[in-house]
Amino acid sequence: SSKLTMGLCSPTSALLCAASSAPAAAAPCLILSTLPHPPRSFLGKSSGGFCSLSCPNQFCCKQACVASPTSYSRRLAAVAPCFVSSSKSGFPNPADADPPEVGDEEHESTTKFDKVRQESQRMRRQQEEEYARKKDVFRQAIELDLEGEEEEEGNEDIEEKNPEIIKLQDVKDDIFLTAVNRVVASTTNGFKSSEQLKSEASGIPLTPVEGGKGQDEELEPEEISDLEGIIALDRGNAKEVDEDDVLADPSFDLDFDIEDKSDQVEEPSFKMSLSELLDDARVVPILVDGDMDAEITGIQHDSRQVSTGNMFVCCPGFSTDGHLYLAEAVEKGAVVIVASKEISVKENVKAVVLVEDTVSILSALAAAFYGNPSQKLTLVGITGTNGKTTTSYLLKSMYEAMGLKTGLIGTIAYYINGNNKIEASGTTPDAVTIQKLMATMVHNGTEVCVMEVSSHGLALDRCKEVDFDIAVFTNLTRDHMDFHKTDGEYMKAKGRLFSKMVDSNRHRKAVNIDDPNASYFIGQGNPHVPVVTFGMENMKADVFPLEVKLSLFETEVLVRTPGGNIEISSGLLGRHNVYNILTAVAVGIAVEAPLENIVRGIEEVDAVSGRFELIDEEQAFAVIVDYAHTPDALSRLLDTVRECGARRIITVVGCGGERDRGKRPIMAKIATDKSDVCILTSDNPRTEDPLYILDDMLAGVGWTMEEYLKWGERGYYPPLRNGHRLFVYDIRNIAVRAAIAMGEEGDAVVIAGKGHETYQIIGGTNQYFDDREECREALQHVDELHAAGIDTREFPWRLP
Repeated sequence: SSKLTMGLCSPTSALLCAASSAPAAAAPCLILSTLPHPPRSFLGKSSGGFCSLSCPNQFCCKQACVASPTSYSRRLAAVAPCFVSSSKSGFPNPADADPPEVGDEEHESTTKFDKVRQESQRMRRQQEEEYARKKDVFRQAIELDLEGEEEEEGNEDIEEKNPEIIKLQDVKDDIFLTAVNRVVASTTNGFKSSEQLKSEASGIPLTPVEGGKGQDEELEPEEISDLEGIIALDRGNAKEVDEDDVLADPSFDLDFDIEDKSDQVEEPSFKMSLSELLDDARVVPILVDGDMDAEITGIQHDSRQVSTGNMFVCCPGFSTDGHLYLAEAVEKGAVVIVASKEISVKENVKAVVLVEDTVSILSALAAAFYGNPSQKLTLVGITGTNGKTTTSYLLKSMYEAMGLKTGLIGTIAYYINGNNKIEASGTTPDAVTIQKLMATMVHNGTEVCVMEVSSHGLALDRCKEVDFDIAVFTNLTRDHMDFHKTDGEYMKAKGRLFSKMVDSNRHRKAVNIDDPNASYFIGQGNPHVPVVTFGMENMKADVFPLEVKLSLFETEVLVRTPGGNIEISSGLLGRHNVYNILTAVAVGIAVEAPLENIVRGIEEVDAVSGRFELIDEEQAFAVIVDYAHTPDALSRLLDTVRECGARRIITVVGCGGERDRGKRPIMAKIATDKSDVCILTSDNPRTEDPLYILDDMLAGVGWTMEEYLKWGERGYYPPLRNGHRLFVYDIRNIAVRAAIAMGEEGDAVVIAGKGHETYQIIGGTNQYFDDREECREALQHVDELHAAGIDTREFPWRLP
């Protein structure tokens, strides 16, 4: 039907009903929510059919207008006429509408301002009459002396100059409002007297309105002000108030940014002479050529970050050498150069310091320059293969629940005092960034810092001059074999954090006793340093879950601790998050935090970005984005999804280029064993060919890329030996869309590997890519993907 119903919506109506059969460009039907409900018998048939949309007053139309008797139509037309088009053009025909009713002639000459004035006077008379009837009750309720009433009325002039102060304690409801009105009126009287705001000054005669107060009755000051404003508006003499003038008025002093100002981070400034810096850092150089009193305003090892007055430390890296960028650093204003090779510099360099190893002294120089900030903080270091990020957020929240200003240095971001967020460059930043961040925290009053400590950061001495108070170990599984070469070197690097735990009075350890390497970490440093253990399998753990309830909505845990049992209900999902919760509880016990603060802090964390993050676009199946990029993390993730009751698991996973090749077939084997459908794809291929990475992964199921491509030519991919299905897409967004297209009610689609990351490293550049955004976009077109037959034609489920 081409008929279109149009109506005028009242200001109070907020409900819109779209006409599904109208053209796409047609305006929706507006519901007249303020109109009286028509009788049910009036909602009969029209030329277009019955009204099929439901609304509060049953007066919306989908394809046709409401058919109603003439009397009701007239009532409707008097308020907001509804026009119904019967022409094919879709535009209303004014001839079809009922004529509006004629208003009363006696009211035509009365302006709306007169009506407002008359109504206000009528209401005031009613209030005065009620006050006269119940004067004793009112005055007694607000503790006024009844006997002094006549004296008070006889001295109104004195009262105007000295307004009475009325105590409002124990005054409630309407009586309270009456008292408030009296106080406001008294204050207004004093103000008007001081400013000499009188009606005569305005030159507007205040003639009483018929039926209002008599000539002999004096108007209240606030009445005079109201009437002056109304009359001025009625005569068009009201002066418009400029918004800028109001905002510029000193009395308009509302500060809406008080909270933001209190949370703003102030960057500290540091200066130090070269001689002072070398002494404080206890660096013994091979040679110093130049001015030992040269003033240093900052330390950098990245030539791109150098500014005037900085010291530039030439550090060799994995792919390049800082000595090669010496000229750039000098050009940007570096005044002191620290090198481990012979160099030639320009005349504007004030000093050159030659040392044996620039990397090993960088942390000492940075710590000394920024005043050894870690010594002024309670510093918690978390190390392990998996769980560091979530645990760090839990601990940050726990310390904040204790009322302490807390900072965080981690994989996702750096935080200074609450929500002041700085984008992170890596799990453990370089030595200079660590010291500068902590110095900024100290300068802004931070008391506690929670830090993720990676094996790279420990092995490369980034944390050499960081004074940790608490060391936390989550678990140890295969990772970073491209850097550490062996499992022993990997574990040894992690153990460096615990070797710093030497003071039994100040230091503490928290260790996952379920991990087979727990004894190694407990034994590092001073064995007399107190240790709090946690676990889910070893009942001898100090922190142990007595009861665990898992679902796709929440995790409930009853935890036994040395201080008593606690119940925790968390929005963090899965068994692996139970370990993270236990880790946070163990640290809380180690620092003797109140149990209620431990619980409150943990329960405040509903989710961590890219960690078992649910993507909800009201689809019938679950979509989960997770950072799992190691064999153990992927295994735990898929176990958790299965335990939560997924009908089928569809997993998208890849492996990074130029990284540990040995884990690639392991990752594929885990994914295909624990998923009903697995799609292998790329994940930061870097300069490595994605097809070579996928070929390494296919080896985990006994396939090769060559075999897979041959099957693709025939349009059929055989199932695996366990009956599961495996597909390959080297373009990641295509893999994500294919997985979403396969999703059916009760399934779980898992996108693993990138989590919070918002980039894909291809070649030597970072290209923007976000798994979460790709999932949301695919879910918005899931019906189109299903209609295209992607899940049945391109990726067959069953044997032909």
